[in-house]
Amino acid sequence: MTSVGQFPYAYALFAAGILAGVVTLVVLGRFRLYSRRVRLPFALLTLSGSIWATAYGFAFLATTPGAELFYAYLAWAGAAVLPTIWLIFALVYAGEDQLLTTQMVGFLAVEPAVAIALALTNHSHGLLGSSLDLWAATAPDNTGGAGLHLLVPPGPELLFVVHVIYGSGVALTGLTVIGKTYLRSSSIHRRQAGFLVVAGLIPLAALAGEFFFPIRINPVPLSIGVSSVVVLWALFRHQLFDITPIARDAILSEMRDAVVVLDEQDRIVESNGAASELLERPVDECIGEPVLESVRVPAEVRTVLEGRDRAEAVVEDGGTCRYFEVRSEAVGDQTHDRALLLVFYDVTERRHTEEEFRALIENSRDVITVLNEDGERTYTSPSMTEVLGYQTDALVGESVLDLVHPEDRDRVAGCLDEVIAGDSPVRSEFRIRHKNGVWRRFETVGVNLLDDPAVDGVVLNSRDVTSRHRYEQRLRVLNRVLRHDLRNDMNVILGHADLLLDERIPAESKDHARTIKRKASSLVELGEQTRHIDTTLTRGSSGIEPVEVVGRIEAQLDDIESDYPEAIVHRSLPDEMWVSADDLIESAIKHLIDNALEHNDRVIPEVGVTVERRATSTDYVEIRIADNGPGVPDAELSVLESGTETPLQHISGLGLWLVQWIIDRSNGRLRFAENDPRGTVAIVGLRSADRAVSVGDGGTVSTESETD
Repeated sequence: MTSVGQFPYAYALFAAGILAGVVTLVVLGRFRLYSRRVRLPFALLTLSGSIWATAYGFAFLATTPGAELFYAYLAWAGAAVLPTIWLIFALVYAGEDQLLTTQMVGFLAVEPAVAIALALTNHSHGLLGSSLDLWAATAPDNTGGAGLHLLVPPGPELLFVVHVIYGSGVALTGLTVIGKTYLRSSSIHRRQAGFLVVAGLIPLAALAGEFFFPIRINPVPLSIGVSSVVVLWALFRHQLFDITPIARDAILSEMRDAVVVLDEQDRIVESNGAASELLERPVDECIGEPVLESVRVPAEVRTVLEGRDRAEAVVEDGGTCRYFEVRSEAVGDQTHDRALLLVFYDVTERRHTEEEFRALIENSRDVITVLNEDGERTYTSPSMTEVLGYQTDALVGESVLDLVHPEDRDRVAGCLDEVIAGDSPVRSEFRIRHKNGVWRRFETVGVNLLDDPAVDGVVLNSRDVTSRHRYEQRLRVLNRVLRHDLRNDMNVILGHADLLLDERIPAESKDHARTIKRKASSLVELGEQTRHIDTTLTRGSSGIEPVEVVGRIEAQLDDIESDYPEAIVHRSLPDEMWVSADDLIESAIKHLIDNALEHNDRVIPEVGVTVERRATSTDYVEIRIADNGPGVPDAELSVLESGTETPLQHISGLGLWLVQWIIDRSNGRLRFAENDPRGTVAIVGLRSADRAVSVGDGGTVSTESETD
């Protein structure tokens, strides 16, 4: 029969087992928001402690050998796995779970499995010795010794001692891991880790007390109940496991955006360093406090907590403003315990960019319009009022085609369809009605941004080019007059001058006739130059492309030697040289060579052409055309460099302008230097073809700055 004195100890063991079981249920049931990787190992830990204490209690009250043996086995199993599960939990809690590989977990499971197997077979080999009852059942033999003698026959105790030492070492290792976490943590997380350290020390202290001050009963299972009380207090009063300290260090502390975690009562349970400028007090002091009493922007936070998707908050700091976008997201199962993650996205830079962009739009003469897929305006920039006289609000919801000239509407509608169907910008020019009824000509570029959530529309950038169109129209008229009417009239004058020269008139009159003919011929030549420039620069071009210049220069020099037999031509040319240029570059080089001979005042004119890579950079090719003539006047060079003519400073003729414009189209550079001992050197710098980066018809992008 069971002794009456055994009941208090058995009931104490039941209480310890129940407390450990309660912790298991609380962690698995009530606190659903805990990390699964943390709560599952801890639940297994407390469950094994509950099994050990409860089975130990039933072993005291067992009345049959079989029952006592069963509960002894069960208690031993709970005790054997407890240190290993504690170590696994400690590693997970401290964020060192990367160490828990499959091989490592398998290795840690070997010793508890062997210990349980040895216990189950100890009656046949006695390797655990008679001291097995230290962890299993040291109660007096209630069944005449039959039960425990089956489990613990007399024998050596070495393996049992090894098992106890191993378990103690594993438990101490886990306690050390938690202790390091305690030292690395701060604020509430330091307190949480401290409670775990205390909960782990209590059973170890009980085990040490048993060895140094042996008593008839095992105090370790009872200590599990005390540890469970400590854990329950930490769970309910100090948010144990809400967010582990290492998880905070690994995730929250590295985030640039401010993050605040709230519990079901909207109290702050965690925040990162970036949130400090949004809190009224230091982060440590705000833990556990209501968020609306702790943040500097309570109104915006309240709006988000009440269900709004987002809110924008402004925080002033030292005279500057920081802009934040506040959002919230539920964490865990919202039907049970609720927690919220408040994220304060720093949008200061974006806001400044938006303000700058808005300022550019609102102060730009260009009209910015946003259309939906149906071609209706959803936004029009304020410049619409100044440029076309319409109030922007009145145009919202109206079709963009309403203001387009009837003759241009079909073409504009087709361009809109092209923009919506494609991804590339579409350019078009058409007429738009001013509010006063006048038609203005606009150049518009359309871009499809329907897939951009920030725009959600087709963006049209329209520029009033009415003045440019009229200017081009005047140029065409003047060009026609210069090319046709003036030339025809000059031909008439030349004819009459020839008639006068054929007549018998005084010598003085013949001189006047010759002057008339010379000037008229000059005007005809000027008209021809103008026609040539217009034809050359307005014809279609294939854009920047590789051009082999040596062969073309050789052909030009051969022709010059035939046309100017008295001239001396010097050549210093490689076998070939490729440059990145417009296909008109040959015309520019030819004009420079012709100019070097036509304006040469020497009896024997000389011209020399050199093609070589520039000494300071092999990425550039220089074409040098040197002569022994009078040189280009400094005044004309100054005009060419400035790009502007005045009534007092201008270039005689149009040849140099043509050369300059062609070289500009090739992204090259034209400069002049003095020739020694006399004359001028025209230097054309062009990008080497093997180093040019094509960007389409618009030209090339230089990968290295040009230096002279």
